[in-house]
Amino acid sequence: MKTAAKGFGKSVMDPSHREGWWNSRIVLMMYVALELVIVHSPAVLGTLELQLDEEQPAGTIVGDISVGLPLGITASLYFISDHEGTGVGSDLDIDESTGIIKTAKVLDRELRDRYNFIAVTMTGVTVEVTIKVNDINDHPPTFPRKRVTFKIPEQTAIGTRFPLEPAVDADKGQFTTQGYLIKDGNVGQAFTLETRRGSNEFLYLDLVISAILDREKRSTYTLSLEAFDGGSPKRTDQMTLDITVQDNNDNAPVFNQSRYHAIISENLQPGSNILQVFATDADEGDNGLVLYEINRRQSDPDHYFVIDSRTGIITLNKPLDFEMRRVHELVVQAQDNATQPEVTNAFVTIHVRDYNDNQPTMTIIFLSEDGSPRISEGAQPGQYVARISVTDPDYGEYANVNVSLEGGDGKFALTTKDSIIYLICVDQILDREERDAYELRVMATDSGTPPLRAESSFVIQVVDINDNPPLFDQTVYRQVIPEVVFPGSFVLQVTARDKDQGPNGDINYSILQDKGAYSDWFSIESVTGIITTLSQLDYEKNPNPSITVVATDGGKPPMSSTAVVDIVLQDINDNKPVFERNFYNVSIKENTDPGTCILVVRVLSFFGGTASKSITTCSQTTLRGRSGSSRKARRGLRAAEGEMSPDKRWHEWRKHIYRFSLSTSTGRGEGCDGEKDSKRERATNHTEEEICGKRCSAFTLRLPNTEKHPGLLQPDSQSVCPDAPWWSTLTLLVAYLEACHIYQKRSSCYKGGHLLCLTYSKPR
Repeated sequence: MKTAAKGFGKSVMDPSHREGWWNSRIVLMMYVALELVIVHSPAVLGTLELQLDEEQPAGTIVGDISVGLPLGITASLYFISDHEGTGVGSDLDIDESTGIIKTAKVLDRELRDRYNFIAVTMTGVTVEVTIKVNDINDHPPTFPRKRVTFKIPEQTAIGTRFPLEPAVDADKGQFTTQGYLIKDGNVGQAFTLETRRGSNEFLYLDLVISAILDREKRSTYTLSLEAFDGGSPKRTDQMTLDITVQDNNDNAPVFNQSRYHAIISENLQPGSNILQVFATDADEGDNGLVLYEINRRQSDPDHYFVIDSRTGIITLNKPLDFEMRRVHELVVQAQDNATQPEVTNAFVTIHVRDYNDNQPTMTIIFLSEDGSPRISEGAQPGQYVARISVTDPDYGEYANVNVSLEGGDGKFALTTKDSIIYLICVDQILDREERDAYELRVMATDSGTPPLRAESSFVIQVVDINDNPPLFDQTVYRQVIPEVVFPGSFVLQVTARDKDQGPNGDINYSILQDKGAYSDWFSIESVTGIITTLSQLDYEKNPNPSITVVATDGGKPPMSSTAVVDIVLQDINDNKPVFERNFYNVSIKENTDPGTCILVVRVLSFFGGTASKSITTCSQTTLRGRSGSSRKARRGLRAAEGEMSPDKRWHEWRKHIYRFSLSTSTGRGEGCDGEKDSKRERATNHTEEEICGKRCSAFTLRLPNTEKHPGLLQPDSQSVCPDAPWWSTLTLLVAYLEACHIYQKRSSCYKGGHLLCLTYSKPR
């Protein structure tokens, strides 16, 4: 066997003998194994562990198998037992005769880090050989990719980890990857690296956020990472990490101005552009897409303006009115297009410039008690009639308004202190009776081009005051009426007129009560002015009663005027004449000459007129009369005097005492008792007092010669004066009576007695 082994004493790695060697070896080993099992069982085993550094050149002695033999055993030939795939046959050169092991090539621990085989001696001693290939730092750490792009959202929380692919180092132990560092690009120390060793001895790498990322401040980071091993010198590898900070909608849009201003005319047409707002969003993508709108809840609820959501152009939507609103404040909001959009606001102030599109307006307040357009005619110049407030909805020069007043014939004027409040006042004295109304027109004109005007016309009524008394149509009225009328009989109607109106012009008539003026004979209807008799009239008391009529208006205080009403009463025969005395006693001488006045009698009569009276005799016995006023007579009472004289000497008469009965009578032939004389028959036995009374009188004539008897006095047939009017004749009847009789028996008043007629007449 040993020989045979020597026959094979070449290196197992000799290429020229490789194929034959394997075949012979296999046969030999089978033989040896069989022999060992049969002959040398059990075999002594030995172990040998060898090591060498990798990367040694080929032929480097690794070790000697004999070192692994048990103590005292030697061998001259070794049979190497291995199997395909162990790398022993390809990587090692084993000298079977010497047991020297050499490298057949440069070993690479990263490819195979150990070799195992069994060496069998001829005696059947086996040695288990283990060759460990020691690592040397022959490999740097290697990143899988040299450039890596990585995306990290901004605002990521500090401490957040992002795993990176670790560097791979084929070396082992300390020569493998020992750590990583950021060589460059870590702006603001935003990142750190943390590692952890895996069970496979890989050093895993994490990128850790150490500061808040703000894409708007820095959107990218380029980090240069280095991996290093534990060799000396260290082997390293670099990798570039491109970090993109992903946008997180953390920014609201920002306007380029916080407040925008625009001035437009109020006549700007709808659809016209006004201004453009602009906002930017630091975010990107939809987060940075800015959309515009007007916040209608806070501004412009009437949609005067619209805005383009993309461009931010604000456009007039409908007509403006400066007078309604001069300034429009818009709240424009810009928002991004993110799922949860960020919003920001800007203010837009739009000033509307006035355009003269409004006429002035006037508010007129009349200053009367009831607010109506009227003024008292007693108003003095300067007294206010109306208050006018003038405004123009336009602005600036367009609001300058000029106010003027027309009409009124100069009776009214316009005044102002501030060109805003105007006052209409009385300028001249008013007289309602002259003119009771004035039409005025107030005009307000602005300063625009062309100017606009407002007008207001109204009628000022002049209110009456009681400044005119009632005036009668006549100052003196005259009326003739019979004295005998029934109470309530119409006398006449007076009329007064008052220029005032209303109560001031209402007239009330009355009679001024004047004591002694007989005003109580009459009454007057207070409204119509009709005067009527109130009681019985009496011509004899006052043939010409005069009353004063008063017309009083209804003013406060009232005004009045008077008129005189002269009333002429027509007398009727309602009163009988009255002698001044009831009895006369006269003595005369017997030889008294005829025609000598022996007696004067006076008769009082209530009769109208002031003409003189004449008394004539109506018989042969002369009774001359004259008229005159008695100092005792009242108004309207006239006195008539009669002178009695004989028409022959008294000595021819038969008696020395004669008694005469005198009576008065009107021209209507009434006697003492008021009955007509023609119808009167009187008994002769009546006494003087019974017959005469107040309307009759008697006298006694005494003659010295009592022996003579009187003759009969025969009255003249014309003594009655029958043609005299009743109202102008007073007849005095004088009768000669016998001593035993007062009147002779007669058939009529004018026959059978001695009568005298006393007559007075009113001048024609």
